[in-house]
Amino acid sequence: MPISVAELAKQLDIAPEAVQLHAMDLNFEIGEDEMVSDEIAAQIRKIEQGDEIRQVEHEIEEELEREIIEKQQERTAGQKKAKHRKKKDEPDKEPEVIIQKADDGSIVLPDTLTVREFALKISKPIPIVLVKLKQNGIIANLTQEIDYETAAVIADELGVKVKKEAVELSGEDLFRADLSQLLDEEDEELLESRPPIISIMGHVDHGKTSILDYIRKTKVAEGEAGGITQKIGAYQIDIPSSDKKSDTPSKITFLDTPGHEAFTVMRARGARATDVAVLVVAATEGLKPQSLEAINHAREANIPIIVAINKMDLEGANPDQVKGQLAENDLNPEDWGGDTPCIEVSAKTGKGIEKLLETIQLVAEMQELKANPNRNAICTVIESSLQQGIGVTATVLVNTGTLKKSDAFVIYDQHGKIRTMTDFSGKNIKSALPSTPVQVTGLEKLPQVGDILQIMENEKAARRKAEEVATISHEDELSKRKKFSLASMKAKLAEGKMHQLKVIVKAGSKGSLEAVINEIEKVKTEESFCKVVHSGVGEITESDIMLASAGDALVVGFNAEASGRIEKLAEKEDVLLFSFDVIYHLTEKINDLLLGKLEESETETSLGTFKIKKVFATNKKMAVIGGDVVSGKVRKLSRFRLVREEKNEETGEKEEKIIGEAKINSVQLGQKEVNEVNEGTECGMKVDHKELTFQEGDRLELFMLKK
Repeated sequence: MPISVAELAKQLDIAPEAVQLHAMDLNFEIGEDEMVSDEIAAQIRKIEQGDEIRQVEHEIEEELEREIIEKQQERTAGQKKAKHRKKKDEPDKEPEVIIQKADDGSIVLPDTLTVREFALKISKPIPIVLVKLKQNGIIANLTQEIDYETAAVIADELGVKVKKEAVELSGEDLFRADLSQLLDEEDEELLESRPPIISIMGHVDHGKTSILDYIRKTKVAEGEAGGITQKIGAYQIDIPSSDKKSDTPSKITFLDTPGHEAFTVMRARGARATDVAVLVVAATEGLKPQSLEAINHAREANIPIIVAINKMDLEGANPDQVKGQLAENDLNPEDWGGDTPCIEVSAKTGKGIEKLLETIQLVAEMQELKANPNRNAICTVIESSLQQGIGVTATVLVNTGTLKKSDAFVIYDQHGKIRTMTDFSGKNIKSALPSTPVQVTGLEKLPQVGDILQIMENEKAARRKAEEVATISHEDELSKRKKFSLASMKAKLAEGKMHQLKVIVKAGSKGSLEAVINEIEKVKTEESFCKVVHSGVGEITESDIMLASAGDALVVGFNAEASGRIEKLAEKEDVLLFSFDVIYHLTEKINDLLLGKLEESETETSLGTFKIKKVFATNKKMAVIGGDVVSGKVRKLSRFRLVREEKNEETGEKEEKIIGEAKINSVQLGQKEVNEVNEGTECGMKVDHKELTFQEGDRLELFMLKK
């Protein structure tokens, strides 16, 4: 469509006469009031962009010359002229830029990178990238950092497909073995379904191992079951897909670890290694103390429980008695109108096993378990051992990503390369998808259960990360910081970060246990209350300490002993352990923790208003806008309400409407990034938001939240 000389000049930010001169260079004469054809307009745009690129190239050359001169001046500053000619210094090397590609050919970009790194990664000339940034309202130089959202917009305009680099665990998260934040931040668009991970729990002789053995013998793929010569702590089975149209079998991963003790060790170290718990209860005996412990462990982990009522082939089996005991412990069976699946099975005859597997499949599908297979793997250690002729081995569960042979890894403060990978049948494999258990070698020392294995880009990066964790570990030892000391517990209550104080109670008799629980749960304030998460009769055990460590709970003994070994374990795991023989003293201690601890309130401080004059770039999460500070000030990292004037369909009058809230990520004044801009000044800003739309004329009401 033809365009006027004036409009084309406005688009190119040049004088109308310049448009006419460009036309003359193309052997066309155009009057000031004439229209320019699409073909000529396109050629003029190309010429103008070429001029701009040449100008930018000239500026880059000048900038590089200045940097070289400044570096030479720094080297020779304060030095006397040498009598003898010294060996020439090696030229400064630019940091190596690694170009990483995803499986679909997209270029992988980090969260932030410099303009130079961005241009090299997408294989585009730096001047063209700088011009594109300028056209999007960003005046940048070679060393200025841009975020992924900005880079993605420019890459799209240049016809390059890019993907955001998967988030890595920080050294602190590796040290604490904390995966929670990373998994929460995974890009939902990249997630795919993964098999569920199941833990079999219950009393020691109720048939956990027998059920696992029956499933393994009947459900492990033919050719693999017979090949199992070593135990690696977990295995996978194939079952028919719930999707009748699919011929591809579904997979289920079973943890074959020593009951809920190992399960809790992993939780105590921050690792979530289980999606569903199967509680095995003998129909001939009912719930036992270990059964109750298993229930509490699963509840604290916030995972669904399926009950397998085993030994139904034996005389005297009484499933109704078991269901009654479950109901007494707030696990109401489905056939009694509750929501806890209870499956009657026999590990000896195989009765009910198929139904148990179908139920596991159904419960798992309701959770919509997903992970990103197209990223560097992150795994949880579930077992480790030292084997003769092989060395240190570790069995890991892949939490996210795909684990590959020869990958560079870091586990806690050690690093290396995956030398070999074997599956549960002992077969060598080259890769493992999410939820797959695999045994790896290439480690120098035994990792702990619950440690996190993270794959890095190369061995150098793995070594740096291991050194970072080692430094954090050393500082932690020096500071002797307790993760759950009495002071930290009080601080959390005071800050409103802990509204529920969890307590584990052990007493010398059943009568005193009920009395103690009743008194503890009476202690409360307006902001906080006590909750007994586990209780029992008898001495305080290792399981009590590990449950407390996993769930940030307090352990209280009333006329119940704790051996010296248990006291040392409590100290090691940073668990508060108190013993009393007078109920009043017990409740007084807990009362001291709760009383007078009110949550701080947030106050809102108004900063000013801003009017949008131009929207340079926008997507679902980020926008680059420019405009005027109408009143007050604009401050980096402050928040704002987006206000728009819209016509009321009923009254026909214009009225202001709040569209949503967002946050200012950065503020730019001219070519310089600043922290604050005052009233009467024009500036640009980058904002983080959730699916908001920005329009010219919108108003931002700026404010800060303070506690």
